Amino acid sequence: MKKSLSLMTAALLALGLSTTAFASPLKNYDAGHVAIDAGVTLPSSVKGDNYKMSKSNSTYAGATVGIGSNMALNYKWNNYKADEAKTRAQQFNLMYKVLPGLSAYAGYLHADTSSDSFSGKTKNSGQVGLSAAYDIPLLFTVWGNVGVGTKNAGYEIGVSKAIFNNVELNASYYDQKFNDAFGDDKDMKAKGVNLGVTVKF
Repeated sequence: MKKSLSLMTAALLALGLSTTAFASPLKNYDAGHVAIDAGVTLPSSVKGDNYKMSKSNSTYAGATVGIGSNMALNYKWNNYKADEAKTRAQQFNLMYKVLPGLSAYAGYLHADTSSDSFSGKTKNSGQVGLSAAYDIPLLFTVWGNVGVGTKNAGYEIGVSKAIFNNVELNASYYDQKFNDAFGDDKDMKAKGVNLGVTVKF
């Protein structure tokens, strides 16, 4: 079982060719279990279509709440920010644990893009994806997620390290795209390294 789970996790991380970050995943979906995430991106790379904007620090926050029956609710807020433009994205997902360490999710993402140089747009997108995590004993947890939506696509690969019983430090790389975020069918693209903390109850 462990071998097959390791292979599935590796396959999921390899899918990083393809929605937004979940930080260190909540492993227990029993009712009442909660994970709260917050962090920054240092630095972020933001592009409007092929125009590379100046780098700026971006932020994220979110929570995952177990509701039982192998299901959890996930909320995530991202502020992808550069001097010339920014995209604020909110997403809501229903997660289902398919196997220990592997969850499928489906949900909704709302992205609001504004810019001084381009005409920004508001886009809503349905999305589906997979999230996986694998513990390397005495070291850290390797995790990742990959998703695609009607107006967005992205992936994230990261590691987490527990520093207390319920507190974990996270480091990850993400790549996110919002289709037609600007006028003339221009896309918003953001990628960078996330640093954050997850508190679990």
